[in-house]
Amino acid sequence: MADTKTDENAKDLVYNVDNEKINDGEKNIEIESQDGSEIELISAAVSTNDVPSLPCLTFRFWVLSTFFTGLGAAISVFYYFRANVLLYSILFVILASFIAGRLLEKILPTKKFRIGKWSFSINPGKFNYKEHVCIAASATAGGVAAYALEIISIQELFYNTKVNFLVGFLLLISTQMIGYGIAGFVRKYLVHPTNMIWPQSLVFVSMYNALHGDTTEAEDKIRFFYIVFILIFIWQFIPQYIFPWLASAAILCLIAPNNNVVKTLGSAYRGAGILTFSFDWNAIGTINPLYTPWWSQVNNFIGLILSIWVIAPLIYYYNVFDAQKFPFISTRSFDKDGNIYNQTRVIRSGELDITEYENYSPVFMSAILAICYCYFFMQLPATIVHVALFHGKEIWNQYKKTREEEERDDLHCRMMSIYPEVPYYWYGGIFFVMLIIAMILGETTGAHLPWWGVLLSVVLAVLTVLPIGIIQATSNWQIGLNVITELVCGLILPGRPIANVYFKTYGYMSLTQCLLFVQDLKLGHYMKVPPRNMFTSQIWGTIVGCIVNYWTLQFIIDTKRTYLNGTELDPSGQWTAYQSELFNTASILWGLIGPARTFGSGSIYNVLLWGFLIGGFLPIPFYLLHRKFPKAKFNLVNFPVIFNGLTSFPGPAANFLITGFIVSFSSQFYAFRYRHKWWEKYNYVMSAAFDAGTQIMAIVLFICFTVIGQVQFPTWWGNDPTTQSEHCFGLNS
Repeated sequence: MADTKTDENAKDLVYNVDNEKINDGEKNIEIESQDGSEIELISAAVSTNDVPSLPCLTFRFWVLSTFFTGLGAAISVFYYFRANVLLYSILFVILASFIAGRLLEKILPTKKFRIGKWSFSINPGKFNYKEHVCIAASATAGGVAAYALEIISIQELFYNTKVNFLVGFLLLISTQMIGYGIAGFVRKYLVHPTNMIWPQSLVFVSMYNALHGDTTEAEDKIRFFYIVFILIFIWQFIPQYIFPWLASAAILCLIAPNNNVVKTLGSAYRGAGILTFSFDWNAIGTINPLYTPWWSQVNNFIGLILSIWVIAPLIYYYNVFDAQKFPFISTRSFDKDGNIYNQTRVIRSGELDITEYENYSPVFMSAILAICYCYFFMQLPATIVHVALFHGKEIWNQYKKTREEEERDDLHCRMMSIYPEVPYYWYGGIFFVMLIIAMILGETTGAHLPWWGVLLSVVLAVLTVLPIGIIQATSNWQIGLNVITELVCGLILPGRPIANVYFKTYGYMSLTQCLLFVQDLKLGHYMKVPPRNMFTSQIWGTIVGCIVNYWTLQFIIDTKRTYLNGTELDPSGQWTAYQSELFNTASILWGLIGPARTFGSGSIYNVLLWGFLIGGFLPIPFYLLHRKFPKAKFNLVNFPVIFNGLTSFPGPAANFLITGFIVSFSSQFYAFRYRHKWWEKYNYVMSAAFDAGTQIMAIVLFICFTVIGQVQFPTWWGNDPTTQSEHCFGLNS
């Protein structure tokens, strides 16, 4: 099956499957593709070489994984409270850890240490691609803002409840790791099949192979990274500090500065952001324009444009749901008079006080938020129907396959068969331990969530992981369970706001973390990293990340509390805490008041429940058209991804749409097709440099001009604090 040859660098056996051809090429793997572009991407990215004896969990791994995971966890919490959420770039981790790993390779002693019969070296030789993959896998797992931070933040900001470290850590670690237990049981369907490509993993594979392959090419890429990193680092100082208008260049407001309708349509921070440009990568980078496949990005943009530029203005100016009584785009909840809803007034002992609620007011929301919930109602049925129609047959065929059939059918399964798999009881052990912790927290921390509620939330994740996982594995977009879990808990446990957010978090994160773990398992599958080493890397990263998450959250809340809880508006428009506001609003709508009152009979929002039926119907006509006209590419119309765009607002400022579309088109369409050699060599490096330079500059500005001292740039037209630098609204408008 395989022959061997000597690698001059590794001095070991390199397994190269070159006796069998796949699609007329020794290293070409064909998959069923959405538009054909992924075929070439897999061929270019995935190698058929392996060096089984390369060490993974080295001393360098433990040092670098801890550093980059901690850095990512801190940066992610920082961006959690920003107007535009730029995710911690793992491409940056890949490049930076490569440089650091090569440095440690040169400076660490090579002496072997012995403890009894066990010997080890802190420098086992050349920094290799397998330990490199494990470092980034650790940062991927832990270098994030854990979703459960939202529970802690709303308790601290809106419920006046202090969450101590022990409760906070156990909450974070249990919500992050229950899904890991599920991941082991869906490997057969989401990791082993060749057509489950996981586009983001392929990006990483391409980077690893380039950095650890030809020395000249690696040096070229690192040089390019340095140049772009420095340029974007310097540039970001302008829109973030000197000239904030460039972060949200509201063109309509310049054309008609005294027209209130134009202001509402033109402002990105408080309106629709129509024809608004952004020259700030904090905004542009939120949609991953340099590596999301073009067909997927087009579907997402359709949803984005429909949501904020078309449907939202129509709803507002036709006064649907009393839209003009409330702000155009807001994530807050309101009372009948249009004031911020006083949730503490209707809470007694952690539950709804019915008498006080009836004396006060039902809860209302901005029309844009209301219609967004309708999109969420459509999204899950659309996902289930889409996957059943377009992927149902292959799921059934995969279900019938044995492990031996997988190894025979797939080249990479055969290559990975030499490594011991992670036993099911490892996954099961993590699942049950974390589930028990979750049940204890639900019963004992004032959440008022019974043990069976935690169990039900996890069951929802288990039931939906396959259809949602398939969408993510092919499109690079993930469908969330957050609204569905809120609805279920609100129906069975009405009047319990904290129980609702606990239920939502355990259900939503069990799914999300499962798919995160699976995505990295696919990365290890491509890179031939032993599954047990990948498993260890992810668990370690999660533990480190949870610790850093908690303390960073506390630091930022203490520093920016008045901006985050709505007491004051940040003049720069950047510190908004819109995610915490939305999470808090959800706790009121779904938990405190409950869906029966918010969306039930007699509510103005009752009509939105038709979304469940509409969402389930929408994929059917396009599936029938695809069957009738298979060459017309109706299969590219992906409603789950369109709904991903529709559900984006209210949320991040809508300043990224035009510039983001231009960047995505330039990279994923034009450069991929017409400048492919350049694209293949530099596209992902540029993405890493943009993200890294932008994030580091934001942290430098925060530390230097907020933590160390309050240093404001002199006020001028380009940073007018009375208009949030957009020249659309005054702060008190």
